[in-house]
Amino acid sequence: MRILVVAEDADRLCLALEEGGCEAVAKARSDEAEHLLLCERFDVVIFHPRSADPYFLSRMLREYPGRALIAWLHSSSSARVGELLEAGADEVLDGTMDNGEILARVRNAARHGRRPAELELELGDLLIASPSGKANWRGEPLALTRRERGVLLALAEAIGETVPRDVIYRKVWGYSMIRGDRSVDVYVKRLRDKLARAGVELRIRTAPGVGYYLALPVAEPSEETVVFL
Repeated sequence: MRILVVAEDADRLCLALEEGGCEAVAKARSDEAEHLLLCERFDVVIFHPRSADPYFLSRMLREYPGRALIAWLHSSSSARVGELLEAGADEVLDGTMDNGEILARVRNAARHGRRPAELELELGDLLIASPSGKANWRGEPLALTRRERGVLLALAEAIGETVPRDVIYRKVWGYSMIRGDRSVDVYVKRLRDKLARAGVELRIRTAPGVGYYLALPVAEPSEETVVFL
């Protein structure tokens, strides 16, 4: 079981997880963790509320389904536990628990997670897996880089709606976009070229001064032969 730990002081927790046969990857900041989630698969995310930004849990619930979400507190607090469970956490651990209890609770949360293991977006003949962004067109996989997959997924999740450049950047690069940065434009151009070469009929349209949106093809009206009797 692969576990992503978002906490500044995670040594004791990671040691307990690794002793139990889990693979633990620690990140000190929530933006670093979200960047990693775009390209790697984790079964569980454990986070310390003070190490993550205030919207981390709600963003995990909305944008990164497919894994149990567990909060980690250094000390026991019934009130805080209630708040976190009410907000959507699957489990809450604290530093007073021994390693055996921590492992048992993590495994139980992983088994009974309420969210599906993987979502698949179906846009006509284009299938996109979330959160990996891996895509195939009419059964053939598209050869996209990690960031190209991230850009495509960000647009596909809001099909038909304009996604601002800074939102795409935060989702794909994992942190706020610096003013004047053209990385999103560069990757959209690369993605457009690859989709066109693969014959994908969807188009990435530009919303001038704002961002981009993914447009489904409009079916051409069929011509019918009229027979006069």
